[in-house]
Amino acid sequence: MRKTILSIAMLCSIQSFAQSPESVLKELKSNNVLFPKIVLAQSILETGWYTCNNCSLDANNLFGLYNSKEMKYFSYKNWKESIGGYKRGVQYKYHKKEYDDYYAFLTDINYASDPNYISKLKTIVKIIEGETP
Repeated sequence: MRKTILSIAMLCSIQSFAQSPESVLKELKSNNVLFPKIVLAQSILETGWYTCNNCSLDANNLFGLYNSKEMKYFSYKNWKESIGGYKRGVQYKYHKKEYDDYYAFLTDINYASDPNYISKLKTIVKIIEGETP
């Protein structure tokens, strides 16, 4: 898996984000994030493989977490803090309902407006796991 994740990092040739997917995955696991590969895929998708400009990444927000009251992305001091924001803002809801899979949970909470969001996540997870999408 290490080679696969490192090769994903190489795909991000114009990388504005200084971390690799491997380091993000390590941080997700160290913070006991549920379903870390899916959440890693979310960070990759939300930030355009960590290369987006004028997006949530500018606020150190790996997940596109949006403050609808202030009409802007939640801002964090560093990218690692956004993992805590994800846990507090998204994953705490996971324990309140019973789900057989995390993808169904993300759909039920309307995490993303893109109707193809889950299929895109699944494709990225396959790439992370070294499978052919």
